[in-house]
Amino acid sequence: MHRPDPRLVPTLTEVIAPTPDAAPWVAPAGEPVAPMVHPPTAVAAPAPSVDAVARRVLTQLGPELDQRIAEAIARALHAQMLGLSARVRASVAEVVHEAVADALRADPVRSGIGKNPESDADPT
Repeated sequence: MHRPDPRLVPTLTEVIAPTPDAAPWVAPAGEPVAPMVHPPTAVAAPAPSVDAVARRVLTQLGPELDQRIAEAIARALHAQMLGLSARVRASVAEVVHEAVADALRADPVRSGIGKNPESDADPT
C-alpha cells in the first residue's frame, strides 16, 4: 500500500525542533537495532605557544632570512653613501674654494692677483 507524501517536507536548511511531548523513536519489535557508533573524539593537542611558533619559523628561515636582511641593509647603506659622497665632495670643494679665495685676498702681491704685469715694467 502506498502512502501519500506529506505536504510539508523539511529541507536541509530547516531545523526541526522536537516537540516536548514527542517520545523518542523506538525500533519496532523484531527488528535488530545496530548500536550507534560514535567516531572517536580527537583529543585536541594543546595549541603551540607564540614563542614556540616563532622559534620554529625562525629556525626554518634561518640563513635565508639573515642573507635577505644583510642584502637589504647593504642596499640602504649604498644608497645613503651615494648621497653622502656627493654631499661630502660638494662640501670639500666649497671649503677648498673658500680657503684659496681667502689666501689670495690676504696676499695679493705675492699671488699676483689684481696686478697688471705690464705695470711693473719700466716705461723708459
